[in-house]
Amino acid sequence: MASRRLLALTGAMLITVTLGTACSRGEAPVAERTAAESTQTSVADTTTTTTTTAPSEEDQVRAAVLAFQDAYNTQNWDAYLDAMCPSWAAQYTGPVMDMTKKTRVDQGLTTVKVMTVRIVGDEATATVDAQNEMLGRRTVELNLVRDDGWRVCMPNGVAR
Repeated sequence: MASRRLLALTGAMLITVTLGTACSRGEAPVAERTAAESTQTSVADTTTTTTTTAPSEEDQVRAAVLAFQDAYNTQNWDAYLDAMCPSWAAQYTGPVMDMTKKTRVDQGLTTVKVMTVRIVGDEATATVDAQNEMLGRRTVELNLVRDDGWRVCMPNGVAR
């Protein structure tokens, strides 16, 4: 029984010393954390919130042009048609699509760099510097329309 009293007294003294030390430093007494609480707190403390801003209209037009070109280069014809405005995509059936596929194989890859973008309402024009393995370098103006995202329409023409 004496050992229990001694143990209780020692425990009480340790608590008193701990509280006294915290108070003498001007701090509020804090209960000790268990390992589980410590882990939960450290995980919660390291969680950060990130906010992303939506890409600008110009960035969306640039991305649409690059996605269109990437679909052509990789011969992903479903993505290629999906990147087109509906009225232009509707023309790419049967022999027109067959010719497009043959042209891609015959002429090789095309790289593009969007030079400028002009947006007016739901329509945009992208001036593109295009270089093809067989045809060389050309400047092309692509029309785009906003239709559940930006979609490429019939090009205005080719300049040298």
